[in-house]
Amino acid sequence: MQTNKLFRLVGFLEDVGVRRLSTSQKCNEKGFFSSIFDKQVELQSASHSNKLSDKDMIYELTTHNVKPDSLAKYLTATQNLIGFCNANKNVLHGECYGNFKVIVGDQDQFVHLWRYEGGYENIDENIRFLADSKDFAAIEKDIVSCLRSRHSQHMLKFSYWPEIQLRNGSNIYELRSYHLKPGTMVEWGNFWAKAIRMRDYKHKEAYVGMFSQIGELYNVKHVWCYGSMEERRQARESVWQTQSQWQEIVANTVPLIRKMTSRIMVPLELSSTK
Repeated sequence: MQTNKLFRLVGFLEDVGVRRLSTSQKCNEKGFFSSIFDKQVELQSASHSNKLSDKDMIYELTTHNVKPDSLAKYLTATQNLIGFCNANKNVLHGECYGNFKVIVGDQDQFVHLWRYEGGYENIDENIRFLADSKDFAAIEKDIVSCLRSRHSQHMLKFSYWPEIQLRNGSNIYELRSYHLKPGTMVEWGNFWAKAIRMRDYKHKEAYVGMFSQIGELYNVKHVWCYGSMEERRQARESVWQTQSQWQEIVANTVPLIRKMTSRIMVPLELSSTK
């Protein structure tokens, strides 16, 4: 009797050992995490910029972190810069689509959105023109003296987002930044092409959606416009309550994100959008 029990115990342990070895081999072959999450990254036959956007329009998003004691000087220098760019609009092939101050998020931070026509060929012309301009050099010197740091990105607009419409009245803007896992931009675009129709159908709050070309790669920027913080709350709650597919879209896009941030901004008096 004791011998039979011993044989059954040995057989059980051997069976467990075989199953553990088999699992271990699979993990070694596919990688530990791929054995748990067997999600495949879509193979790309071309750059995602060809699939998701019109490359003739280049957007530049610049962020300035200003010294607290230099705010007035910075605003004056920024107004001079916009005046210079407007006076040379035909040469620079572009215009400003918003000048904002962050009120919730990084303090003493300003965000500026520019759009240039003609793709990178005209961007090259802009670089050469600005490098030779003494007026621009003087304005930039004034701006730089006010800054703690600065950052810029070249971006493309998602084709499924509506064209930018300048706003009037008094509004707030939310800048949402998504840092995606490499290789997931097309998948993100497929889901958000559906999502943008839901979010923009009633409230018309979508301002611009872009993805990075140069700077922080696999970085997405969504800018939303609301009449107030309360209107933002109502708009966000409405889509959860009235759009049955919204939960599914969120569930599928969240795993694509490595990091996300949100900032609330207000337009400056000199901003083209209000």
